[in-house]
Amino acid sequence: MKILIIEDEQSNADRLCRMLEKEHEIAGVAASNAEIRKFFSDSAHTDVDLILSDIQLGDGLSFEGLLAVPQSIPVIFTTAYDQYAIRAFKFNSIDYLLKPIESTELQAALTKVQELSSVNAQLSMSTTDAITQLLKSVKSQTIRYRERFLISYRDTYTIIPVREVSHIGIKNGMVHLYTINEKNHALNLTLDELESQLDPLRFMRVNRQFIVSASAVEKLSTFFLGKIRIHLYGYPNTDIIVSRDKVSAVKRWLDS
Repeated sequence: MKILIIEDEQSNADRLCRMLEKEHEIAGVAASNAEIRKFFSDSAHTDVDLILSDIQLGDGLSFEGLLAVPQSIPVIFTTAYDQYAIRAFKFNSIDYLLKPIESTELQAALTKVQELSSVNAQLSMSTTDAITQLLKSVKSQTIRYRERFLISYRDTYTIIPVREVSHIGIKNGMVHLYTINEKNHALNLTLDELESQLDPLRFMRVNRQFIVSASAVEKLSTFFLGKIRIHLYGYPNTDIIVSRDKVSAVKRWLDS
């Protein structure tokens, strides 16, 4: 397949190119909405088979630039934390991958696109129409995020406001909530469920084991192989390591 990559982090774009170039042709790499529009303004770029697009670009959401796509092209979105977008994708049946992208997950998504093409399956609407609907649904959604947790212990219940949450992590196979007062409570929820319930401006799934509150982060420090470590107030012995592919997203989140 001939694939256009939309990604504003050079390291992520390079990694995707390496994962794809052995079996597919890279049509180009666009790092902004302006570059997306410029790419599709060239009539020579009409034979793209697939678009692999990040959501959050330096000049806004990629949905804006994708409105310039002149014909029906399948889109696979990639995202680190954008819950508005994830909900919209599910509503519109548009595929997406969570960062950091695993090669097996990427291959499965590409296989899905190829299988649809092999049986001449047609998209129900053009890419432009699909993106327009997606953009409208993202902007119109009013999402109520969780404000508190009701924790049961023996025959009592404790209420913990989300503002008192430091982080949530997996310990011995169970999900635990850790408060800023250095207490922890077991939760009967998965991290995937909690990720969709918590405000992404305040909380982020920084890796597969931890969701962190921005207000609980004391500092970041460099780690080997381009990774970073998150240091939390009150939890000096908690190791939270962020992969190189997600470092930029974490920094952008904390700097917002």
